[in-house]
Amino acid sequence: MRLMRLMQSTTYLLQRRTFRLFTTIKPKRSKNTTYNLSRRENSGSSESINTKAKQLGTSQVVFPFISDIDKVSQTDETLRLIFDDEDFWNYFTSRSRTLAALEYSTSLSARKFTGLFRNPELATPQGFHLEAEKALRRVKLLVNRITNANTEKELRKVVKNMDRLSDTLCSVIDTAEFIRSSHPDPKFAQAANWAYGYLCSYMNSLNTNTELYQVLKRVLSTPSITSQFSSEEFQVANTFLHDFEKSGIHLPSSDREQFVHLSDKIITLGRQFTQILLQKRINRINVDVSLLEGLHPGLNKDTKGNITSLSTKAWEAQMILKSVKDEGVRKKMYIAANSATKEQIILLEDLLKTRAELAKLVGMESYSHAFLIDKMVKNPEHVQTFLRTLSDHHRPKALADLRLLQEAKQLYTESETLPTVYAWDRYFYAERIKFSSLTQPVTSISPYFSVGSVIQGLSRLFSRLYGISFEPAEIMPGEVWHDDVRKLEVIDEQEGKVGTIYCDLFSRNGKLQNAAHYTVRCSRRVDDDDGVGDIPSGVDITEMGELSNSDHGVKVNGRAGRYQLPVIVLTCDFMKPKGRQYPSLLNWVEVETLFHEMGHAMHSMIGRTNFHNVSGTRCPTDFVELPSILMEHFVYSPKVLSLFARHYETRETVPLDLIKSHVKARLQFSAMETQSQIFMALLDQLYHSKLATDSRSFDTTAILYNLQDTVELFPSVPGTAWQVQFGHLFGYGAGYYSYLFGRALAGKIWKEIFEKDPLNREAGQLFREEVLKWGGSRDPWLCIGKALNDDKIIVGDSKSVSIVGEWVDFL
Repeated sequence: MRLMRLMQSTTYLLQRRTFRLFTTIKPKRSKNTTYNLSRRENSGSSESINTKAKQLGTSQVVFPFISDIDKVSQTDETLRLIFDDEDFWNYFTSRSRTLAALEYSTSLSARKFTGLFRNPELATPQGFHLEAEKALRRVKLLVNRITNANTEKELRKVVKNMDRLSDTLCSVIDTAEFIRSSHPDPKFAQAANWAYGYLCSYMNSLNTNTELYQVLKRVLSTPSITSQFSSEEFQVANTFLHDFEKSGIHLPSSDREQFVHLSDKIITLGRQFTQILLQKRINRINVDVSLLEGLHPGLNKDTKGNITSLSTKAWEAQMILKSVKDEGVRKKMYIAANSATKEQIILLEDLLKTRAELAKLVGMESYSHAFLIDKMVKNPEHVQTFLRTLSDHHRPKALADLRLLQEAKQLYTESETLPTVYAWDRYFYAERIKFSSLTQPVTSISPYFSVGSVIQGLSRLFSRLYGISFEPAEIMPGEVWHDDVRKLEVIDEQEGKVGTIYCDLFSRNGKLQNAAHYTVRCSRRVDDDDGVGDIPSGVDITEMGELSNSDHGVKVNGRAGRYQLPVIVLTCDFMKPKGRQYPSLLNWVEVETLFHEMGHAMHSMIGRTNFHNVSGTRCPTDFVELPSILMEHFVYSPKVLSLFARHYETRETVPLDLIKSHVKARLQFSAMETQSQIFMALLDQLYHSKLATDSRSFDTTAILYNLQDTVELFPSVPGTAWQVQFGHLFGYGAGYYSYLFGRALAGKIWKEIFEKDPLNREAGQLFREEVLKWGGSRDPWLCIGKALNDDKIIVGDSKSVSIVGEWVDFL
């Protein structure tokens, strides 16, 4: 039963306030701090609203009465400033604290505003224990209600009650999944990890509950009930049914118990594997000072006498591989940075072999076969066909990129023949080519990409396409896990508030370096939950202990009923400004990253359905990447960049020639990058193939080396074991191909729908109506086929997969 998607990750809904109140702040930057919130940047018109801190010990900042159109411009500019201006953010947060203090002083119910995500229970680590126990009590009541459903009235509610059961568990599990990986306080992380494991273990037992399965089968075989189902309810019911069957519901009792045991073991091993990435051991290499010519001047190093000690930390290793002229030093660093302990390799192989054992238990040939059965591609054979087609198409282009590196190395080393380019040479010679190229940009584009400007631009873009924008939101004490976090409310011009996004965008010690999108709470309809019906007659609820309750929900304009609104977290690893050096400026890749993650966010926000487990983040992994990868295409459009790419000091729009030069530079060696993605996708498939079923001969390092020597462009390097750094092996196990599959889908949709006019509302509405709004409640092949008006795609068979494989030119 799909009660959750493990690696995708009850708030009090505070009334939204406009940014017009006055409060008292202490000026920090100067006694004359001025905030310019203008309707048109650089207009210099009277529409500009200035707030100036007066030269007092404290200052009052007052926003006068303004028109509705100026409220929009004020919100738009505030959106940028809360990310880009530290003093403005301090003002904004002090205002929130003042409001919180008023709440505390006037109402005992103010406790509702404390705790992570405004959940009062999560004000302390112990709250995760309480939340888990409350959720479990509610779930057990639901299990009892479903398994004892006998009347047609109760049987008609079975699918809804299963979805409620799923949402009850996921509301804690999804929150715990994020907090255990991201909270800087070890006590919170440990408590969240306990809650995650505790409830996941129970969930695994529900996946093999034969009574639940039989009731669901009875419902689906009763025409008088199914005749009342919507297409969405059918989708949910069949998803539950298929997940029961994938979990070995047909097996004997002892085998079902083994399924739960293996599933629990996979969760434990996956957590340990993730910790390797989070707490990666930093080695050091010792190098003679005379060999460090070209070393980046800002690199952290420890020199004693003639020996310099260099860290293998990711950023520092990358700088050495790019800049140090001595090949021996680069090789030494590459090996040290990509090495692994025997224990780390054993852990990964144990995870992969346990997955293989689980697949074998339920009668599947491999874990890949089990994982892909309900994905768009259906089976590993289709994945292999897709990846080999891509590889055959891209390899000549990738070899042309490699030839450029060979020629650069030949010239640099004065070799008579084309030399072999090794992994430790790749970035060094790529940098030489870039700097010697006449097309290489001579001016940085980062000053036009402050974090706040990019967030502002995304809001403007979504407003053009979907009628959706962001509004800065107040953060109450205890609501977030770190002071760097900003909160955005997502506003639809027709429906009103549709969700909340927490942005944790800056790097810090102990934080995962990968960008990610976490679902904390999904959208679903809640007014028809019938929680009272969960309590059996004659049962004294006061003796049971406190039960979890669903959110009361909000009324959404234009929709019947009340809805629980989605809450998501976006995390990135952008360099945080030091001291007073605001704002944080992004490079081109980082802008792409932020656009990518916001694509996931929009899928979660727009996917408004009646059932929580069919939201955007819970549809097939090879479809869920489409909206995020599509967003990357928008970064390359000058028309889109003109919405937000402004110099952080002058507010001048980025020059078109600068955009073109950076686009050209970004696309250089892109075929080589695609070939690396193909390599990783193939490696993922091999690790989850039948090879993992033979525990005696299964050797992840040998498999890695063989694939590097046959598919990758650079020879394998003895002494390395890069596979332990491949974090997606847990979260996207057997599904890493999804990025390339999503790129093919997104490229085609960009070409056919958006390329001519990326800001066209009709194009945006088409994509919203045919793809985004369905979340996972519609067959993804139908979504793609309808968007492209292509009946051959709608079928979703092997021919459809082959057609997508032919879209390689759109990658």
